[in-house]
Amino acid sequence: MGLKKNCVRLVLNLTILAALAACGGGKKLDFPQEVPGGWKLRTKVQLAATNATQTILQQGLQSWWQAEYSGPSDPTVFLYEMKTSADAFELVQKNRASPGLIVMNSDRFFIVMQTMRGTLPDLNRFASAFEKVF
Repeated sequence: MGLKKNCVRLVLNLTILAALAACGGGKKLDFPQEVPGGWKLRTKVQLAATNATQTILQQGLQSWWQAEYSGPSDPTVFLYEMKTSADAFELVQKNRASPGLIVMNSDRFFIVMQTMRGTLPDLNRFASAFEKVF
């Protein structure tokens, strides 16, 4: 009887582990094609991880992407996929926003948004709308 009970427990535990593994590791990387307010995805390119800053590499970089949107302020989004959401949050703490630049995190993604042509209010509107659809 004890052996049968242990086998049933093992099968149950393996089933639970398989189900958890199938759930994945959080949010999937997917740039929105359109962002409410008039922005449309123009380009999306995966960048070489070796070109990221040392701080980001040491923090657990998994992949790095750049996307450009057409619309007010023509924002550029740099999206860094980190190992954990804690890693992404820590990067926000280390990298503060500055004129023409916004930083945020969403799940395990550290996100940097910038504009070279637009205004800070336009970039703020884009960031707020992007965060809702990302």
